[in-house]
Parts: sequence; C-alpha cells; structure tokens
Amino acid sequence: MFSLSNFLSLFRNEILVATITVFLASHTSIQAQNENNPWQFFFGINAVDTFPTGAAGSGALFEEFINLEHWNISPYPSYIGVKNYIGAGFSFGTRFSVNSIKKYGDTPASDNYYNIDGIVSYNLNTLFKGETLMPFLELGGGYSIFDSQGAGYFNLGAGIELWLGKNKKTALTFETLYKNTGETYGVKHFQHLMGLAFLFGGIKDRDGDGIPDREDSCPDVPGIALFEGCPDSDGDGIQDSQDACPQVPGTIKFNGCPDTDGDGIQDKEDKCPDTPGIEAFNGCPDTDDDGVQDNEDDCPDTPGIQAFNGCPDTDGDRVKDLDDQCPEEAGTIENNGCPEITQEIIERLQEIGQIIHFMTNSSELDENSRNILDEVYSTLQFYSNYSVVVEGHTDSSGRVSFNQTLSERRANAVMQYLIGKGISPSRISAKGYGETRPADTNETAAGRRKNRRVEFNIQK
Repeated sequence: MFSLSNFLSLFRNEILVATITVFLASHTSIQAQNENNPWQFFFGINAVDTFPTGAAGSGALFEEFINLEHWNISPYPSYIGVKNYIGAGFSFGTRFSVNSIKKYGDTPASDNYYNIDGIVSYNLNTLFKGETLMPFLELGGGYSIFDSQGAGYFNLGAGIELWLGKNKKTALTFETLYKNTGETYGVKHFQHLMGLAFLFGGIKDRDGDGIPDREDSCPDVPGIALFEGCPDSDGDGIQDSQDACPQVPGTIKFNGCPDTDGDGIQDKEDKCPDTPGIEAFNGCPDTDDDGVQDNEDDCPDTPGIQAFNGCPDTDGDRVKDLDDQCPEEAGTIENNGCPEITQEIIERLQEIGQIIHFMTNSSELDENSRNILDEVYSTLQFYSNYSVVVEGHTDSSGRVSFNQTLSERRANAVMQYLIGKGISPSRISAKGYGETRPADTNETAAGRRKNRRVEFNIQK
C-alpha cells in the first residue's frame, strides 16, 4: 500500500535519479515525443499543497516548499492525461486529476479536489539537443474544485521525463505546477505529479532502425541516421551503397576497401597486404632499398645487386660476399673471390728463400733476413686464402742427421717469425729436408750456397 513515507522517499530520491540520468545521457539515445512519436499518454499520483503560495493565511511564496507535512498526497493513481506533439518542441494536451484535501497548510480539512487542465508544454532539449533526460516547461489553464468551490486557474510548471526500456517509449515523469487564480474565492496551490508516460501513434519504421520511413533513404534495410537510414555494415564511415568492400572496414581513399598494412596500396592490389611495401613491387617491401623485393632477396637487410638476388659483391669481383672468401679484395671466381698468386710472385718468394741467412750452424735469423721475411708476411696477408709450407734445405757438408735437424730448425724459425707477425698458424707449417733435395751440385761452393736455402711451397 502506498503511504506518505513511501512517497517522501521517492521524491527525495529525485535528485539521485536526475544525476544518474545525466550520466546516461552520454550513453543512450531515446525516442522522445516528436513528429515521429506524436502521442503521449500519462498517469500517476499527485500531491496538492496550499501553503507556500503567498496567499493570506499561508506562507510566503515557496516558503517551506518541500515540507511534505503540508502536502495532500493521493495514495492511488489520481491523474491521467494525453498530449500531442505539434512541432518545434511544443505539445498540446489535457490532464484530469483528483485528490483528497486533508489540510490547508496547518489547518485540518476534509474536502475533495477535482482538476482539469489544458496543457501546452515545451521540450527544452529542442534547445540543448539532449536525448535522454528530458526537461520541459508547461503553461496553460484549468479549472479546479475544492469541495464545492470551483475557479479557473493559470498554470505554470516544470518537470523532467526519464525514458526507460529498450525502445525508449516508456518514461518516469516528475512535475511541479503553480496554479494561480485571479478570482478572490479561488485557492492558490502547488500540484506535484509523479507517474509514467507512454508514447504511441508513431510513424512507420519498417526496418526498425529508429528512422521513420518517410526520412529513411533505405526503409527496408536497417541503417544509421548519419546516412539517412542507409547501412554501413562494416562501420568504416562509408555507407554500403558507396562502399566497394561493404563487409570489411576500409578507408575513404579506397572507397571503403582496406589497406591493412597502411602502405597506400589497397589489400586487393597488394601482394604483401600485411607488410608495408612499395608500389614498384605491388605492395611488397624492399627493406634494404637495393631494387630487389624482400621475398626474392637472399640478403634482404643488406643492399646488394640483382645479379646475386640482392646480395652484395663488395669488392666487385663477381663473387657475392656470401661466397667470397676475400670479400674486401677483388679476386677471381676460380679462387672463391680471392686474388690468385701469379707465377711471378711465386718466383719472388723463391728468390727471398735464397737470400735468407742464418748464423753459422744455427737457426737464428740475422737482422737482414727478418726484414726480407716482412715481404713474405705482406704477400701472405694479401693472398689470405692460400696456405704455405716453409721448407728448410742444407748442403751435404757435415753429418746427415745434423743437416736434417738443422733444416727443420731453420724452417721452424721462419714459420715462427711469420706467425709472430700475424699469419694464422692454421695457414702455415714447417718441414725440413736436410740435404736430400739439393737445388744444385754440392761439389762447388756456388752449388752448396744454392742448396742452403728456404723454400715457400704455396698451396690453396
């Protein structure tokens, strides 16, 4: 059963309801009463208050306005009405209400109250473009009867509507009216209304998109207001009728078709749609900008040449760096990109071997021989893919075993010197032949001199 305490609780929560609905206004759209929903039926309960009216025997205007002890509250549905939208935010209608007057201010009474009003209301959201919480103003006139005394009234009021439900055609309503009469026997009073409102009589909307058929350019297909009721199925801001790819979000530049990788080439023309590329390769990338697209480039991160599928040939010897054992030095294909030792260089090395001298019966190099070996070092450094065997030889003077050991020691001394300069041990070895491989006769001094030598056996 409805009681005064229930109504008091509801009324005091109006501020909370209004706060919530202001938040909802940024998240919800409704079908407020307008030309598309022209009729509104409403009903609810009302309260009559004669105290804060400024009339004789009562409080000043608005004094104790929210003192509910002065309110005469009907405990049952006690008003009913209907209004029709006439345009530009205005609606016209009528309302009938009843109540029981238990008090005039602080004065007890036992009167019946009947009221009929003519309504002209104005929706303030017409000015502020709101769509959820609907404040409105009302003015008009009516006739009220307190017990058996009736009088005509001028009405001025304000209220709010909070629309509910999926279709937003049902609303909670709250309204306050001030009713004044120019007749001396009339009773000035406030009337407070709380109830429900329903919209009906709307214009046809065949596709149910909230846009009336007469404003819908696509009345049989659900659409959006932005495109006058026509659809944008993929939500890319381009309506389907102008969208070359209506089921896939795209860009205006490509009439609604996508460019997934953002490289300026639409997906249907892009051979690499998920990787940014360039127009020259139909949207595929050339990361190192060498004119060979990545999916055909064996070295996609290093600029190269087309002849080697995008791999570089730094020294320009027609052997790509990946296969070039000497990528910084021009060589030959036959020698894996490294320079080839010429016969002239080999002969020079043998000349050097002839003029390398050691201390008598010793493997210690003299100073001049060290300087000569520096030329051998430079040659081996340049021809870096060659290895060398240092061969030591002696004449036949002395014992055979001594000569063998001496040749080994001298060959090893040359090898160690070159390693000390920087030649990799993996590229060089030493071997002694003693007197077993004479280059000339041991019968003459000149011949024996030629036999005391070091040779450089160059190998690939």
